[in-house]
Amino acid sequence: MSKMQSSRNIFAGLAAAIVVLAGCAQQRADDPNVRGIGYVRLEEVLKKHPLYPQLSQIDDSIDALGLHSLGAGAVPHTGKQIAVQTKELNAELKAAQDRANGILRQKQLDYAQREQAAISAALAAAGAGTNGAQSAQAMQSITASQAQQVTAQANSDFAQYQQSVVTQSNAALQSIGAQLSARADRAFGQRATQLQERESQLSLELSQADADKRLQLRMKLNGLALPDATRKQYRDELAALDQREAAAVTAQRARDQQTLAAYRAQLNGQVRSEMTAQSAKIHADTQAKLQTRRNEVSQAVSSQLQGLRPNAVPSNLPAATRDRIAQIDRNFKAQFQTDAQKTIAQYQATKAELDARYAELQGADASATGAANTQLGQLQRERDDLYNKMVEQIRRDAGTVAAKRGLQVVLINIEAAPGGIDLTNDVERDIESLHE
Repeated sequence: MSKMQSSRNIFAGLAAAIVVLAGCAQQRADDPNVRGIGYVRLEEVLKKHPLYPQLSQIDDSIDALGLHSLGAGAVPHTGKQIAVQTKELNAELKAAQDRANGILRQKQLDYAQREQAAISAALAAAGAGTNGAQSAQAMQSITASQAQQVTAQANSDFAQYQQSVVTQSNAALQSIGAQLSARADRAFGQRATQLQERESQLSLELSQADADKRLQLRMKLNGLALPDATRKQYRDELAALDQREAAAVTAQRARDQQTLAAYRAQLNGQVRSEMTAQSAKIHADTQAKLQTRRNEVSQAVSSQLQGLRPNAVPSNLPAATRDRIAQIDRNFKAQFQTDAQKTIAQYQATKAELDARYAELQGADASATGAANTQLGQLQRERDDLYNKMVEQIRRDAGTVAAKRGLQVVLINIEAAPGGIDLTNDVERDIESLHE
């Protein structure tokens, strides 16, 4: 049985450490068998219960499911592991973008230079002294069109990068928020369990402190010749004991609720503070990444535009030469678009693969963890129901065994009661005989 399950059993046992008032219809107050307090070691009796194998099987299933979620092939469960792999994916995506942009820039420069060389050859064949102004205007138009394409492509690339960075930053912030909330819930649950255990311990201590007096009153009530007024007095004293113990536990529970409310407010404040700090850090990192990419894009565009400056052309050109230059421009644009599309397609394929890996990294862990938690929750509920039924049956049987031994008080799930009688073996035999 795991440590977690053992702690649950301990708590459940403390909660079950209640006083059982056994009926004494068959015993007189002066009977020598009336000896005081009996106790039962619950965990030992549970192991003799016929349903214990079923309880152990559920425990094994819970342990196996927990170990499976930590297996070698599992999706990372820690924020640190996810952050490391996210950083690696971002680096791969940036490298792919830089590689694609570098190839496109080089192709654009190559095609521009080849186009200008072809235009220069056409101008040389047509003669250098005719229609130079029209040729210069045509070259300027070509250069302006190419510059516009360079700028538009750079803006498109930056917009895609910006969207990718913002999406990843939002996902990281959401993941951090979920981790901080889960950590706060665990801390609150641990504190609540500690306080509940303290309340159960207080109830047990109060019952033990009043056990002798309660036993004396019960024995007096067994007297056959008691006046009604005296009998009422004894019953009122017993009720007063019960009320005093209940009031003490209720007061402790009220104080614990105030403690829990203050602790929850403290945890919520810590989560908000840490989220604010993490949000500021992620925002600063995002802005730094975007500014670095802006600078890179600006430098790349400047370099490309510098390479697009046309060579000087004559002022006069014949109509046939102008048509030839326009045809050259169309041909090289078409060739560049076809060649560039191949590079873009390769980049898109790489990006799609990285996006899929990123989505798997961000989503698979939550999906797998959610499914595992659902299954674990169902198994835990089944275990709790079965465990409570077994404890309740043991409690009833312990009361029956105590009555046969002439004991008024039975304490469940303690190692030993001062001056008490160990009924564990008797209850074990009784539990086993009831299911034969």
